[in-house]
Amino acid sequence: MVERDPNTWTWGTWALAILIPVAGGIVSWYQKAKRGHTRVFNVIELFFEMFVSGFVGFVVFLGLNGLGYDLGVCAAAGGIGGHMGTRLLTLVEQWFERIASAKVKRVEDSAQE
Repeated sequence: MVERDPNTWTWGTWALAILIPVAGGIVSWYQKAKRGHTRVFNVIELFFEMFVSGFVGFVVFLGLNGLGYDLGVCAAAGGIGGHMGTRLLTLVEQWFERIASAKVKRVEDSAQE
């Protein structure tokens, strides 16, 4: 199975494996921007989402390709996996923010007593 070996991939296959997941990160960032959840460092957040999405999506692409799936299925799953990878990081970030704000509130309450 020569086409399953990344060493023999063409530039088009590499572009498919990397650009589709990065597009998933751009979609994730755009959804957050549209809802108004952007911050001061909006461009940095965009690049972070693109990097995380590209990495997670590429790993998904490689994994499915190694299992023998068609390149179209690998690309679609890579895009979805990249998008969901950034969503998972957003959920973890929100969880940490809730914990931190609860601890700050407890410290403020104890300081007022």
